[in-house]
Amino acid sequence: MVDESVVEAVVARLRAAGGAEGAEPHPRAGALVLPDGRPAPQCIRLWAAFDNFYPLNGGRSSVPVADDEGVLVVEPMDRVLRRVCLESIEDEIDDETAEYLEELVEKFAADLPGYGAVLADEHPDPVLWISASAEVSVLWYRHDAFDRRIPFLDLIADL
Repeated sequence: MVDESVVEAVVARLRAAGGAEGAEPHPRAGALVLPDGRPAPQCIRLWAAFDNFYPLNGGRSSVPVADDEGVLVVEPMDRVLRRVCLESIEDEIDDETAEYLEELVEKFAADLPGYGAVLADEHPDPVLWISASAEVSVLWYRHDAFDRRIPFLDLIADL
C-alpha cells in the first residue's frame, strides 16, 4: 500500500541518516483509534510506530500522536477551528469582528468535518485535519483563510 511504502521509506532514510534520535514509538501504534473508537488512519498509525509526535516543518512537533491508551490526541474540528480562528485572538478583537469570526468558524466547520489538532503555537497556525473520510492533511490558517494544505504523507515524504 502507498501509505506504508512512503512511511517505511522515510523512516528508513531518517534512521540511516541518524535522524531517528529522539523518536519515541507509540507502544500501541498499530491499534490507535480516534476518540469515537474508529481505527486511526493508517498513515498516522504507521508514523506512530516510528515516533509518537507529529512531524512538522521538516522536524518534530511537540504534539503527541496518541495518549497512553492509544487514543489519538485530537478533538472535533469545530473546537480546533474555534481555538485557531477566534479564541487565540479574542482579547485583540471587537464585537463585530468576533461575530464575523463566529460565522467563519461555522463555515469552516461545515467544510472541514472530522478531527484535528493544532500542531504548534505559531503563525500561520498549522492544523492537523483528519477528514470524515479519514484523509489526513496539515492546513495553515492565516488571515481568515486556510491558505496552504499538504497531505500528511507529503509532509512525511519531505522529511
